[in-house]
Amino acid sequence: MSVSASERRPADRGRVSLPLRKDGRGLPSPGRRNPPWPQTPDDDPRLPPFPLEEPGPRPVAPGDLPSPTLSLEEEEEEEEEEEEDDEEDAAEPEGLRSEEHPGQFFAEARRLREQRQLLDEEVSVEGRVYGVHRVILAAVSSLFRGRLRDGVGPRPPFSLDVAPKAWEAVLSFAYEGVLSPAPRAQVLVAAKALGAPRVEAAARRQLQKAGSSRDEEKQLPSPAEELRESLRSIELLYREGVGCDLELEAGGCRLRVHRAALACGSEFFGAMLLSGMRESQGSQVSLRTISAQDLRLLVSFAYSGVVRARWPGLLRAAQAALQYQSSSCLALCEAALARGLSPARCLALFSMAEVPGLERLWSKARSYLLTHLPAVTLCPTFPSLPAACLAQLLENDELHLQEEFEAFAAARCWLAAHPETQEPEARALLRCVRFGRMSTKELRRARAAGLPPPLPPDLLLQLIVESEVPGRERWREPDQALVVIGGDGLRSDMAIKEPSRGVWWARAFRCGMGLVRNVEWGRLPALPAPGRFRHAAVSLAGSEIYVCGGQDYYSHANTLASTLRWDPSQEDWKEMAPLCQARSFFPLVVLDGLLYALGGRANGVVLNSVETYDPELNVWSCLIMYSVLP
Repeated sequence: MSVSASERRPADRGRVSLPLRKDGRGLPSPGRRNPPWPQTPDDDPRLPPFPLEEPGPRPVAPGDLPSPTLSLEEEEEEEEEEEEDDEEDAAEPEGLRSEEHPGQFFAEARRLREQRQLLDEEVSVEGRVYGVHRVILAAVSSLFRGRLRDGVGPRPPFSLDVAPKAWEAVLSFAYEGVLSPAPRAQVLVAAKALGAPRVEAAARRQLQKAGSSRDEEKQLPSPAEELRESLRSIELLYREGVGCDLELEAGGCRLRVHRAALACGSEFFGAMLLSGMRESQGSQVSLRTISAQDLRLLVSFAYSGVVRARWPGLLRAAQAALQYQSSSCLALCEAALARGLSPARCLALFSMAEVPGLERLWSKARSYLLTHLPAVTLCPTFPSLPAACLAQLLENDELHLQEEFEAFAAARCWLAAHPETQEPEARALLRCVRFGRMSTKELRRARAAGLPPPLPPDLLLQLIVESEVPGRERWREPDQALVVIGGDGLRSDMAIKEPSRGVWWARAFRCGMGLVRNVEWGRLPALPAPGRFRHAAVSLAGSEIYVCGGQDYYSHANTLASTLRWDPSQEDWKEMAPLCQARSFFPLVVLDGLLYALGGRANGVVLNSVETYDPELNVWSCLIMYSVLP
């Protein structure tokens, strides 16, 4: 049996059109949320799980950028107090680290050096003058670290008695984490003269590399690891206050920083220091539009690529990173926030739903709301959700509910918290509940619960009667359909197995949380006789389905190479170009519009081949052969 997911657009059966502007009859509009929400982003596999505590509910504080709820701030303080009581000597948490930041930091340093910007040191080697950033060289060389301690400001070029190629190899290591081509003996001499032990170690490793094994080579530091170590050295210089040439002040907080390092680590400060304006000239800059807390956050991240904060702090950090253009910090915070979602936190994020740049985070929060609406309804801050947004959740086909009564309970809970809601607005909200899919038991529960005052009791009965009109029965139908293709089948007497020709698709999910208890299945055209199993299937472009390879009987000689295609415009499966190699038990994947068949088995032998299929040309091509472990 093969399972594939195929995107589809179900017919609009009785869908309620929600009013978007308040005119005495409709619901208040949430602003610019007219277009459909984007799909849920995939989780970032590079981040570890981020277990977080549930925040307490409070109203959202206003501001230029939406602020996190006050309860989140209080929660952080309470958690800190509890930790101090329980773990007085606990070390500071490591925090979240951006793996990309060191590479971005030194890439910007190379760009600045190529454009001769913010250079503060000139080095003469055999008559040629090289402009460098002193703080970058100080990360690998004790000589430049000493010159950094001696003071800041312009100085005349100083001469180095080393080979030019060796000096350029040191420069390459400082800015790129790797030695450029040069005689390693000369590099060793230059490394000792400059007091650069990491450069010396890298040169010695390359001298010994010819005789080392592959496992030993894997243990050697990579260029990325060398750049991370260089960034840690620069951060240490900042913490010790060595060679800082700029003082930043905001909200009574004063920080001494390295001008070049700050420009490399932060887009905001880089633009400020390279603009040619007054802030880029002096040794002191007063920032009136940034808080002391945000200043410390941005400077700390620029030097380390680390954010040390709990969930409320991450929310503030994401706002600061967005406002002050720290893209890597924003990406790090967004991914961590998305992994720590809860009902209260999703409601806290709601005020940020319309902030440009946070669409990915809100998309994740929106998906959480759709899959956890009953739990969200129990949250004390649930009534803060605007009516139009609750209506959009209830209206969505992808809403996950054990039973439709849960949708009615959510609408009733919100109406009970808003007794001032007028009857037309309440009617529009309740019409999003699909009474037509309720069982008799659910309808009785809804009638017993009734509507909260001052709404008229007969309003609920009117809506239930309306739902009984033919064509108004609206099921919860996802945008993607689950397709089950072929596989091992049992005869009706369950005596023996035989290849199956059946193709089914899940047309409606009656319940979406946990184990699916009731799925409405439909049939697609059957596979050609005699059916197949151990095959592979994928969906291309959300509609076309490809079935490749497999077996049509239980002997090795019955391995197939055929390729079948079906799309909604076809009445039957169409045979396409066959695989270059018959195969079964193999994965079939889609990448950039092409199909890839990887490995598998043929005639009982494990295959080491990969082939690719071009749908436009209808051609399979052998791609590569890879080694198979014994």
